[in-house]
Amino acid sequence: MRYDAVVIGSGAAGLYFALSASKKGKKIALVEKAQLGGTAFATGCLPVKKIMDKIKSYEKAKALENENLLKLNSDKEVLFKAGIKSLENIESFISDKLSKNNIDVYIGEGEVVSETRVKVNEALIETENIILATGTTASTVEGFAPIDHEMILSHESLLTMKQLPEEMTILGGNVEGIEFASMLSELGVKVKVIEKEAQILQGNDEDLIENIKARLINNEVELILNTEVTAIEKIEEEAVINFSNRESLKVKSILVTGIRKPNIPKGIKELKLDMKSGFIKVDENLMTSKASIYAVGDINGIHGMAHIALQQGILLADYIWEGKQISTQYSSLPRCIFTINELAGAGCQEHELENCVVKKLYFKDTFRGLDSSYDDGFMKIIIQDEIVKGIWINSIDAGALVGNVGLWIDNKVSVEAIKRSLFIHPTLSEALIDAIID
Repeated sequence: MRYDAVVIGSGAAGLYFALSASKKGKKIALVEKAQLGGTAFATGCLPVKKIMDKIKSYEKAKALENENLLKLNSDKEVLFKAGIKSLENIESFISDKLSKNNIDVYIGEGEVVSETRVKVNEALIETENIILATGTTASTVEGFAPIDHEMILSHESLLTMKQLPEEMTILGGNVEGIEFASMLSELGVKVKVIEKEAQILQGNDEDLIENIKARLINNEVELILNTEVTAIEKIEEEAVINFSNRESLKVKSILVTGIRKPNIPKGIKELKLDMKSGFIKVDENLMTSKASIYAVGDINGIHGMAHIALQQGILLADYIWEGKQISTQYSSLPRCIFTINELAGAGCQEHELENCVVKKLYFKDTFRGLDSSYDDGFMKIIIQDEIVKGIWINSIDAGALVGNVGLWIDNKVSVEAIKRSLFIHPTLSEALIDAIID
């Protein structure tokens, strides 16, 4: 059988390309060597958020406990286990989607043997197009002790632990590192975060991350800043972290964050595809240096975010069979940091613009926000020349509130247009109009 496309990798990019292509009546084969869903759905993004969902539900329930309306279980490890358990059916959920869309699934490692053929186990698959969607894998700095999934951990090894560790040292005050620091510290794990810069979550306005940092400190997270790691060694039952400006630190467990290496499929080296910094180089339509081979998601090195990978998968199907051009420029990229509180938004922040007007409103000052869960949550709007340049939300549910903010920024929505928009009452989204007229 000859397919219209063979997709290697079933993460966000590969899965959504396959689903989008099948909706166009195309015959698609999907190749996966491990678990259906990849990092986005099975081993990284979604599992962490599911655990955080349980933690947030626990936090909201505290208000009811304070009013003697219920009694909470004091063992927070059950939240970790409940979050993991909620994903037990993720693989069958994805498998059902693929089956309903008549997508053939091949389990095994895909090898690209030519521009139109992929080998999986003993099967040789003929195709018009090859879609590389193999993503990236957690790694360490070259020369450091490698991830062993026992003492030096990746997000995957942490999320497959049978029980929570007593302590964890996290390398990196980046988004991934701070999300795990938030999650683990809320669950009672003693956490250290080591960051070479002077601040965690670099690149954000100070007021946007102030309560996130305060919560970490309140949870007794030790933030070791302005500290560069020079080496990691394993000595017997301990890991030793060496620094450029302080004494070595002996720890039981290290979580490495923020370092990813591309998963280059077998056969790509022999095909001599153009590469860029170790990733597969693509043009603005995600085409590699071979006309029938495309690379979507993290493997192309454009942005390591699941929602971008997902969008690339959808748009690539439109390009191949409808000729619709793709743009890989993301001027108002929506982002979310899944901590407590969450920080989400799109567009510019205050420190990035001169002569801007800042509007800020706390959710506790809205009708719907009259609740202890939102005491320190707020919305911040950045305006320049009466055009909304950025909207940022700090709240326990910020990610759910962002919605199509990026679309507004891309279309240069004006303050006047916001005033003329309707917001359902009573909802937290009303904070946007309240802030503007304040």
